Amino acid sequence: MATVTGSLLSIAALDGTGGTLEIALCGYGAQVPRTDTGFAVPITIQVQAEDDGSFSQDLPGNDMIDPPGTYYTLTVKDTNGDIVQVNAYSIPDAYDGNIVLIDPFDPSDAPPPGVPPLLANLLDVMAFNPTPIFDGESWNGWEITLTGDVTSSTLDNIQPGNLYTFIIVQDATGGHAFTWPAEVVNATPVNRDPKGMTIQTFVADQYGTLYPVAPATWWTP
Repeated sequence: MATVTGSLLSIAALDGTGGTLEIALCGYGAQVPRTDTGFAVPITIQVQAEDDGSFSQDLPGNDMIDPPGTYYTLTVKDTNGDIVQVNAYSIPDAYDGNIVLIDPFDPSDAPPPGVPPLLANLLDVMAFNPTPIFDGESWNGWEITLTGDVTSSTLDNIQPGNLYTFIIVQDATGGHAFTWPAEVVNATPVNRDPKGMTIQTFVADQYGTLYPVAPATWWTP
């Protein structure tokens, strides 16, 4: 657990001594941010500052929160509720000190440290393989063009709560079979028309089983 202290007056130019602090957790991906012990982390915390603007707040460290790449934003508001300043922070576990001494980073410049590849590119466009392996930790969507039958497929590293999308495309010949991973249940048979597409999204439960969230979309150009 990290303890963050500071003063509103030291991190933002406020009129007088009024103002409030809002600490929000910004997580990437479909997972609910949780600590490594399974505790669900509060998404937003309203911090009550003292009359002199000082505050102290206990928070789970970002390095103890899943999914990786989750960070905090600290928003300072004046007495009118207008936003004066917003900064993003990755706070290490067991930190105890002034937030002013931690260098903030700008998530708009680049993904925060520890962000898995799926956050930079959600879709893995795969080369054809009759026995493809889909990595559920690095990606949450895959597109594969069938130039032959997929006789078996594997989905590794399934992240509970994540949404996974498969885009199955037939080549100009069409007619190719696709065998869904064993962890997928109630999947739609793929469109076998030449250049036909099948798109279906699934949600992973806590046991690593994928269930469709909606019927598949079939499309043939």
